[in-house]
Amino acid sequence: MTLQDGNSLYQWLLSTELTADDDRRFYASYLLGHISLAIAETEENPTSFSSTLEQSLNSALATDKLSDNDRNGILELLKEGKASA
Repeated sequence: MTLQDGNSLYQWLLSTELTADDDRRFYASYLLGHISLAIAETEENPTSFSSTLEQSLNSALATDKLSDNDRNGILELLKEGKASA
């Protein structure tokens, strides 16, 4: 996944956030924060977007106090977004 794909994923999540239920809105907003940071960090090296995002999410998911359902929902929405964006 390149920086361009990251931008597409970001836009997809924004549109998803507008029509989603409360849980999916939470998952989308959680992912949007990580994606926007990964986009900013990889502007000079667009091919590192995917690994930067993965590291950020893995670190956050390991330390954030999320339920298993929230963790799974975030990862499922990311998977869906990658396939759709």
